Amino acid sequence: MKRIALVLFILHSSIFALHSFAQIPYGYAPIGVPENELSGLGGNKNEFVQGMVLFDPASDPALARLKGKEIKGIRCYMRADYKQKRQSRSGILASTGKIDNFVRTQYVDLSEGWNDVMFDEPLVIGDEKIFLGVQAYETIGTPYPIVAYSKATVPQSCWVNLAKKSWEEYTDRGTLLIFALFDESLSSNFEQVAYAQNTTHPQTVAPECDFSGGLYVHNCSTAPITSIEIAMQGQGATVPTFRTIQFDTPIEAYSGTVVEALLRSGSDEGTSVDWTATVTKINGNEAQAGRPGTTKLYVTYDNFIRTPLIEEFTSQRCVNCPQMAYFLDKALEEYEGDYVYVSHHTGFQEDVFTTQPDREILYVFGGYEYEYNPAIMYNRAILEGENQIIQGVRDMSPTPYLEALALASNMPAMAEVKIEATESTVRVSGRIARDLVNNPLYLSCYLVEDGISTDDYFQKGMDDADAPADLKDVFHHNGIILHYFTKEAIGDLIETDEQGRYDITYPNVEKTGYGGTGRRLVAFVHKVNKSNFGDNYVLNATETRVGADGIRGVDNAKRKMSNEVFDLSGRRIPSGLKSQFSSLKKGVYISNGRKILVR
Repeated sequence: MKRIALVLFILHSSIFALHSFAQIPYGYAPIGVPENELSGLGGNKNEFVQGMVLFDPASDPALARLKGKEIKGIRCYMRADYKQKRQSRSGILASTGKIDNFVRTQYVDLSEGWNDVMFDEPLVIGDEKIFLGVQAYETIGTPYPIVAYSKATVPQSCWVNLAKKSWEEYTDRGTLLIFALFDESLSSNFEQVAYAQNTTHPQTVAPECDFSGGLYVHNCSTAPITSIEIAMQGQGATVPTFRTIQFDTPIEAYSGTVVEALLRSGSDEGTSVDWTATVTKINGNEAQAGRPGTTKLYVTYDNFIRTPLIEEFTSQRCVNCPQMAYFLDKALEEYEGDYVYVSHHTGFQEDVFTTQPDREILYVFGGYEYEYNPAIMYNRAILEGENQIIQGVRDMSPTPYLEALALASNMPAMAEVKIEATESTVRVSGRIARDLVNNPLYLSCYLVEDGISTDDYFQKGMDDADAPADLKDVFHHNGIILHYFTKEAIGDLIETDEQGRYDITYPNVEKTGYGGTGRRLVAFVHKVNKSNFGDNYVLNATETRVGADGIRGVDNAKRKMSNEVFDLSGRRIPSGLKSQFSSLKKGVYISNGRKILVR
């Protein structure tokens, strides 16, 4: 796993102030940017941290126009003071040709905020690649020294070296706030230059179709931008498609923004095909040639709709688990899309709810020494900005879970999954994307129960001093696996026909539950790779609700009779509504173990 750490942080002001300099900056990240769009990078250890951005005349026409001209220095942003010149630790770097071919290593004291550092000897632009960067000696007391713009990762703009061991390019950490400085006499070379690229990638789109995507636009000049024309060309397209984009708020000098735009895909299919945008007009005038923004798309006729799978690791004996579940539940209430939720009662201590699938999935922790609760994973994938599948507790609010859900819901869906049930069978069918047909893929299928009361099945942490005031009222055990239908607990290997279709039928079961308020049949198609944690991706998931009594019925002996009303997710309806069903929204509810239809 990658050991780099990332942290969002708060700056002294919400927007960087622009200043007047004798030099002009050129780079691919915005200088004026809101604080919540920035992140710090480092190892969270006492070690060197180096960061570099590639400036390549071969791929950037703006730089090619400046061959023979000089780069005067570097502008960089630091999270804290790194005044380590005397120890030869903090400074600026420049390499040519290769990233480790250092032609400038200049030790200077760096201050919190923006730093303009001039080279002792200017660097002349030639035909070779130029890497510009910064280094500091990170300490645990002042972690994550290097700063990135997190909303858009420009290719080759986030190279990081921890402990001076090896350089790695990170494609999901953002764009480092590192710029080349030129003499202001060269400003005419950038007067009509802007950069644009798709940000929501990889996303699944159909070939030769319009799709809605995020477009990052960076102003490389001093004049505000109110509109641009872009020429976009997806791989396989014979001619570009031109679109004009207006900005409600002008993009100021050296700043940037992300807007939703109607984009066009190419004709080639594949999981990683090129898509390029070039700015051709700025404010209605012809633009100077600038760097094209090339990213990747997943282009396929098998353009399935993603339903994210959320899996929580928890335990009845975990003191902190109820609070994570509380804020996750708040996030799910706000989330407007479909999702599938399952809980695994393992990873800390097993309890009455633990099943064999819970035990089998523990390999994602990398061994028992890494297990902990509460924890969560989305689509069994490494989300942008993370290093591993498993995520722990974040700040006590719904926000981090909503942000993760947004990322998970935008991931390519590489399969169709449908589930149907009768009294005697559970049938799972669908189709795998054609380019994955010959890959080993697995199906998992569970019967899960929601809305299990803590009065009947205890939960530690309900009386914690920091717990939300209404925790006892709203918390229930949800997503409990009652039964797995597959032969193997980790999932069954799927066999498909040549078109990727599969169709699997399991015998249905009668299963005594825990007196909950609702049940669901859950199915998902996924990879299994115990040696590579990043290769356990869930292609897609689905569920169907079967009510509190299941398909055939459930033993309700444990359930206490009351006037409480629950929705089909097991969420208790506030007491002000439960006495008057006429005040509820239309739908199906559960009360005293019986389904109630409100019309």
